[in-house]
Amino acid sequence: MKKIDIYNEKYPKLEVKKPLKISVIIPNYNYEKYIIERIDSIILQTYPIHEIVILDDCSTDDSVNVIKDYIKNIKAPKIKLIENKENSGCVFSQWQKGIENIEGDYFWIAEADDSADPKFLETVVAPFIQDKEVVLSYTDSKKIDENNNIIGETVTDWCDIFKTGIWNENYIHSGKEEIKNSFSNNNSILNVSSLLWKYNKDYSEIFKRAKRFKVAGDWYIYKEVLQKGKIAYNKTSLNYFRKHSKSTSTTVKRNIEYKEVLQIQEEIRRDYQLTKEELEKQIMRRKLMGFVENEKNNGKKGTVAWIIPGLLKGSGGHRTIIQNVNAMMKDGYKCDIYVEDYENLLPTELSQKINEYYGECNADIFSGWTLTKEYDMLIATAFNTVETVIKAECPKKLYFIQDFEPYFFAMGDYYIMSENTYKYDISGITIGKWLTAKMQKEYNLKSTYFNFCADLDVYKPLKNQKKENAICYIFQPAKPRRCDKLALKALQIVQKVKPDLKIYLYGSPACEVQNLNVENLGILSTEECNKLYNRCKVGICMSASNPSRIPFEMMAAGLPVVELYKENNLYDFPNDGCLLADTTPEAIATAIIKILEDEKLQKELSTNGIKFMKDYPLEKGYHQFLENINNYYEGKELKNNDVEILYTKEKINYTEKIMNISKTIDTDVIYYNNQGGQIEKISLIKRIIGKCKRTYRKIRVGR
Repeated sequence: MKKIDIYNEKYPKLEVKKPLKISVIIPNYNYEKYIIERIDSIILQTYPIHEIVILDDCSTDDSVNVIKDYIKNIKAPKIKLIENKENSGCVFSQWQKGIENIEGDYFWIAEADDSADPKFLETVVAPFIQDKEVVLSYTDSKKIDENNNIIGETVTDWCDIFKTGIWNENYIHSGKEEIKNSFSNNNSILNVSSLLWKYNKDYSEIFKRAKRFKVAGDWYIYKEVLQKGKIAYNKTSLNYFRKHSKSTSTTVKRNIEYKEVLQIQEEIRRDYQLTKEELEKQIMRRKLMGFVENEKNNGKKGTVAWIIPGLLKGSGGHRTIIQNVNAMMKDGYKCDIYVEDYENLLPTELSQKINEYYGECNADIFSGWTLTKEYDMLIATAFNTVETVIKAECPKKLYFIQDFEPYFFAMGDYYIMSENTYKYDISGITIGKWLTAKMQKEYNLKSTYFNFCADLDVYKPLKNQKKENAICYIFQPAKPRRCDKLALKALQIVQKVKPDLKIYLYGSPACEVQNLNVENLGILSTEECNKLYNRCKVGICMSASNPSRIPFEMMAAGLPVVELYKENNLYDFPNDGCLLADTTPEAIATAIIKILEDEKLQKELSTNGIKFMKDYPLEKGYHQFLENINNYYEGKELKNNDVEILYTKEKINYTEKIMNISKTIDTDVIYYNNQGGQIEKISLIKRIIGKCKRTYRKIRVGR
């Protein structure tokens, strides 16, 4: 077996009038066996070196003493040792520390157990002189074992996993093109020791950000650096990359690596428009790791992509989406979720938010709406997601409709643009009956529904719970459809009539409220919501674009409900579990007071609400949803459900007494966010508007 021996390769030093100022960084941890050869491999370079900076990361072997003894007699180049008092736990911390302690304009991170041909630096320097835009220059590598035996003459088998032949010749490429063509699927720089860098002060911050990766941080760094210039490659194997036979790959480490590969590929998809071939290479790269995509669910029924809006804490609509994604996965579908990329978050960060906000979800998460592969079915979840679904090549396309979204806007462009999404070649599944009725009657959209249901393990009457003289209101001022102006005016009237009544607000980050005496509880967990419902006498929820799930959860807990008497609420609410009031503040206040002053009515509404909701556990909604999904997926017609009005009682209207009291109130309720500014009314819509113009301009597919 051939060996490398740097001491037998004698080359004269180059005489360079104005050499590039090169610093060499040697990060060391427990490599006393190799550190002297590593230092010698640098000193023996034919190209002049400005300095060597050795970083010891609190080695537990005798590295520090070996280094100190060896370098004390080295006079040129300059050489210094920096010792960590504690182990950094991260190689990228050492890289960052290294570049913060160098003087050079160029640097070489020479790992302590690697070695190099004396002509390595001479070779990688040349492209920087040839082209001032080069920021990285590297060579091919020989792989060596612990005893310097050559176990591989090249690493191009790793660089060129798709057999493109790119690495068969020397090249200088645009960094951005290199990202698209190579780094979008694979880290083609196998070993940092093979690389010379042009110094940039921004690198310290890049190395810092790389610390969040445990395995793929170097890939992330190269990708970021390549956005600043060009990359050069030399096909000669002048770097000696040491592979240790005792190194192991645990399942845990492989799982981490897989997630990080997925994450970096996703970042590149977000920043670059990849071709179909490049997207396919990303998938193949993951398969070459030996992974089946999403091992938790192999998609025996089919693969599905959900396209969803940006995440919002406390969003019931997102919670409903995630719950139904989980139901589909449990039923045998493989689901991927593509999240609107308005916050520029990484997939891992999005996944953490989803789990924190809406409960555990094991779907693969992608940032942005660029589909990474082919799917059996696509599901749009908001009007601005329909473009992605309509334009994609996919045999089955669904629209998961939770609100009549044109009502989010004043009549005009955005109203009509959102309304137009019901006119395309797509089928609908709605939550609740009203939307299905509206889609069928007004837009001829093939659609079906599943009922509003509640988690009866969470939302239920609590034993020995004493009622307070209190009411609760789901207060979400960022959502215009929640009609907070109406509700708060109604609550002012109620408080005028019943000054001792406790009013709880919840559902949004706590804020300052003036001209109304309330306790703002902020965002509550589902368990906290149930406790609140059990200690209040009335629950108020204003829903103007479809019913909310919240009043159904209130009824399941035995809390009498007041809602708006609007067409959207007539199809799903029962006659005897709630009161629907006319849309004036005075009528809403009348309904609230009617319940508060009639204990018999309180008890009837509570009992009947519990009884009604016993027929609508969460599992029933999942069953209905999955039955509709499976029918559609199998090519069966969606059931043309008969949808009839369920609430047939007269609406509650205001009394003369309440109207007279209302006339005495001449101040509006004012609320401020934590920074003292007014809560922006359309904050929830801004993200949608950002893509509205594209939606309207680009969709050209008619029914």
